Amino acid sequence: MSLLRRTLATAAVALAAGAVAVVDASPALASTPSSCSSVRQIGTTRVLTVGGVQAASVKQYYGCGYNYAYIYVWEQYRASHSTWDLYVHVVDESDSGTDYGVGELNNTTRAELWGKPANTAAHCTHVTGYLNSTGGSTSTVC
Repeated sequence: MSLLRRTLATAAVALAAGAVAVVDASPALASTPSSCSSVRQIGTTRVLTVGGVQAASVKQYYGCGYNYAYIYVWEQYRASHSTWDLYVHVVDESDSGTDYGVGELNNTTRAELWGKPANTAAHCTHVTGYLNSTGGSTSTVC
């Protein structure tokens, strides 16, 4: 029996016996948005605190000529809640009445959310994100 087949057989036996624990495979670091594979963080990270617990990070990224809003829900919050609502957007400070690059998920269990590409790179911007009704903004980047 080849090494691969032996490993697969062992894994199948362990799964059948219920000996394998399910592991949360959510990434601890930001992935990349689907529209741009090379982004870098700009500005500060804003940590959202819910009920005295640090619950999520809000960040702004730049890449491929666009700004991106991003939110990540931390493990300690996910472990004690069954679902949550996420909303992130880029704020163009010369047009603060419009939400750019919006990302929104309601009643979700996803750990991270990227907003759409925001064509705001030539302006001063920050990102605002919400976990349920708790929100916060990153620093302004010009």
